[in-house]
Parts: sequence; C-alpha cells; structure tokens
Amino acid sequence: MRNSNAIPVRVSAFTLIELLVVVSIIATLLSMLIPSLRSARQQAKTLVCSAHTAGIGRAAASYYSEQRGWLCGSPATSGSPMFTETSPSPTEENLAGDATQIWDFAGSLAPTYMKTSLPANRVERMRALTEGIFDCPSNRFEAEPVSGENPSAGQPGSFETMPLVSYNTIRNFLMWPRTMVNFDPSRPWGERAPFYQASFDTIGGQTLRPKNFRPHIDRIVNPSMKVYLADGNRRTNLDGTITYDVDWNAEAGGAFSNGGPTLPIASSYNNHILSSYHYRKDLVRYGYRHRGAGQLGIVVNYFDGHSEFITESQSREPDRWWPKGTVIPFSDMNDPTRKLVFGRLDAGYNYNVGR
Repeated sequence: MRNSNAIPVRVSAFTLIELLVVVSIIATLLSMLIPSLRSARQQAKTLVCSAHTAGIGRAAASYYSEQRGWLCGSPATSGSPMFTETSPSPTEENLAGDATQIWDFAGSLAPTYMKTSLPANRVERMRALTEGIFDCPSNRFEAEPVSGENPSAGQPGSFETMPLVSYNTIRNFLMWPRTMVNFDPSRPWGERAPFYQASFDTIGGQTLRPKNFRPHIDRIVNPSMKVYLADGNRRTNLDGTITYDVDWNAEAGGAFSNGGPTLPIASSYNNHILSSYHYRKDLVRYGYRHRGAGQLGIVVNYFDGHSEFITESQSREPDRWWPKGTVIPFSDMNDPTRKLVFGRLDAGYNYNVGR
C-alpha cells in the first residue's frame, strides 16, 4: 500500500541562467589570468636567455684572459687559424679546427671553455652551435642556407635548413682598422690584422672608428656599456625568408656577427637585408624576440660580463654598439637612430660616440 505519510523528494538543479552566470564568471577569470600567465612565461624565457648570454660572456672572458686580451669572434684572432687552409672552396665542409666560420665565436668557445664536444664536419658543427646554451628559448625560427658569394645558386653542398643562430657578436668591436700599426709587434697576431677580411677602416659607409682600435679588451673603454653579444639574426631575404651564410670565409659577419641596431637596411645587396635588427615591422620579430615594458626588445651581454633586457627604442642608441671615439655620419644611421640623436650631431652632421 502507498505510504500517505511519505515526504516528497524535490530534485534540485541549476537553471540555465545560473549556468550562464557561472560560465561567464569563469570566462572573465580566465581572460584576466591568461595574459598574466603569458607574461610570466615571456619573463621566464627572458631570464633563461639572460643566463645563456651571461654564460657565453664568462666563457669569452676566459678566452681573452688566456689569449692575452684578444677578443673571441674576430677573423684576426679566433678565426685566423681557418686561413691556414690551402685555398679551399668557401663552402668546404671538412675544415680543421673548432670554428665554423672566421666570425664564429661559439665554435671557438665551446670545446675549451664550455667542455662541449663538436662534430668534425662543419655542417653538423653549425647545427650543434644552435643548441643548449647557444639557443635563445624565444627563437623558434629556421633559416635556409645560402652562399655569400652566390646567394641565387640555391642550397650549397650538404648544408640544410637549420635553427636560426640565436646570438650575434657585434663586429664593430671585432674588426681591425688597416691604419692600425705599431701597437705591439709580438705574437700571436703581429702589428696588423693578418688577413684583409679582418681589416676595415670604415664600417657601414663612412663610419670611422678610432684609428688605434683593435679587437683587444684594453681598447674597450667602458666595458659595462659596450655590447659584446646580443639576440639577433644575420640575414633575411627581401621577401622575409631567413637565411644564413655558409661560407667559412664570410665577410661582414657571416652567420655569427653583425653591426648592431643603428645601421640602415641594405635592401639591394644580393637581394638580402644585412642588418639583423630590422625596423621593418614584418621582420623586426626575428631579432627582437622578447617583450618588456610594453615593447619588443633584446637581451644583450656586455664586455664586463653582465646581461640585461633592453627595449627596441633603447637599442637604437649608438653608444652601446661602437667603440668610444667612433664618428658616425647621419647618413649611416637608420631612421629610429636618426630621430634619437638628431639634437646631438656635430657641425658636420656626425654623431660622435663619447662614452
């Protein structure tokens, strides 16, 4: 028989309106949280990148400490042993030594100062120098191989598409003026740069460095202000394709060195853009891979060993990238740099690096 005293059970449930309210609250919280998580992730990558560049900087300091002050990454110093080969092809893959190019700082530092073994083959060695401490965690770009002597010839040898070389030294500190004589006749590199690829009286047109400058630590007047190494990329096609120079005797920096963010874009040289810190909006992200203070920026390592993040606008100041006493004509600067220094030019329309 039915129990007339039974208490009816009421099943509770969310109404559609209540569900919509909950969903909207969750969506609002996520919209507030995701940017913070993204920002934290970007900051973490910047910290890792700073640690990597600082580690490379310490290895470079060990190098010049043991090499009587000579800087690593110059064709006249660490790159000079590559010139002992008997006229090999620029794309020759089986060259002795650790460097992959005359501008290669990484191959010169890795075996001795970082205890990293490198493959004997130069193609494999270049790829190995894009990994570990040589890899920026924000660099997820790949570059296509090209011979500097004939970029239109297609893929040279067995070089292949590989991760973009993350870090570039600044060649303005690594070149040797042809006018420099009689500073020290002792070995290892005599009184002049031993090879013409290392000797330049001017850079970027008419820019003139001090005549007594050489790639030696005692010529860096303000080591805490001058950049040795930074995020970057070396070459880009006009259509935006990233490329890397495979020639072992590559001039003007090869895949490992460049002139910094003050130079203009060379838009017609072999259909390549040679300045790695592009101010074309579609290309700037290849070099400026980090974000802070509301701007894209780069991590730089100074000659005194410390690393830091600087914004794109901060990076356009010339003093970080040139030896003290360098005279830079207004015509040799890119547009962002011209705007920064316009009120600080001399009577000849030049900017004089004073720090």
